[in-house]
Amino acid sequence: MRTIAGILFCVAVCAGGAEGKALRQTQVGGGARSLAVGEGGAAALTGAESLFWNPAGMAGCGKPEFLLGHTSWVEDLSAEAGAAVMPLGEYGYAGVVAGWQAFTGIEERNADGTLARTFSLTTGSASAAWACRVTDYLSAGVSGGFMQQKGLGFSENDIPLGVGVRGTVAEVVLAASGMEILSPQPAYHIGASCHVAPGGYGMLLSGGAILREYENRVGAGTEIEAGKLLKVRVGYMFPLEKSNLGGFSNLTAGLGFSYQAIGIDYAFLPLGDIGQVHRLQLTYSLGEGAVAEAGK
Repeated sequence: MRTIAGILFCVAVCAGGAEGKALRQTQVGGGARSLAVGEGGAAALTGAESLFWNPAGMAGCGKPEFLLGHTSWVEDLSAEAGAAVMPLGEYGYAGVVAGWQAFTGIEERNADGTLARTFSLTTGSASAAWACRVTDYLSAGVSGGFMQQKGLGFSENDIPLGVGVRGTVAEVVLAASGMEILSPQPAYHIGASCHVAPGGYGMLLSGGAILREYENRVGAGTEIEAGKLLKVRVGYMFPLEKSNLGGFSNLTAGLGFSYQAIGIDYAFLPLGDIGQVHRLQLTYSLGEGAVAEAGK
């Protein structure tokens, strides 16, 4: 049975109607790889997935890359996402990203179980981004676009702005970004990642923090190369707000499979009694080129 308690995690920034504030939908975000490793090092990622977290990450993409993603969230919340990165040679890197979230058929019930109302929440967004290499070890990027949220009789339009930097020191990638800066609920990310190779197996270690009102959290995770084609990922999120989800609700996991220009990634996040999050992602790269940076 759908109840208002069952969607509080999905609508974590629900402001009281008595205060006349809009009901805002939690942003699911994007990227199966970042979710599977706990999202802590998301700001340090490169490629098309970096557009969800830090536009400077495009500068680590050695060839055109395209991404399509689907997220099946708790209750009837689904999210679709797409992104693309195009290297422009001496002119830097250009990217576009778009997303759509739909949370339909939400039933709010009274204490006696009677139906009070049924409503839905939708969010659509699109942004363009540009990044460049400032030095051999430092890149910077910016993004801007349009976002619209609708639900419970309101409609809000935002013009989100994103800025970010990403630097490499030895084998360690350090990154920071601010996303949706002009919106009522901006998000700030800091992250780090490092490649190590114990026993000859490639391993990526990542960690960091996401600061967003009502959704502050830190996370850490690892990605292990199990052969040339398969990657195994596991992570953990540490919410800085009180949560009653219980169980293994903060543990994340996933798999990545790549063959030539095609990559398929899957991520899983349990949310206790509410349900689970499943994220599936397809990436495709064009042309020759390789990314030789830690954090890719």
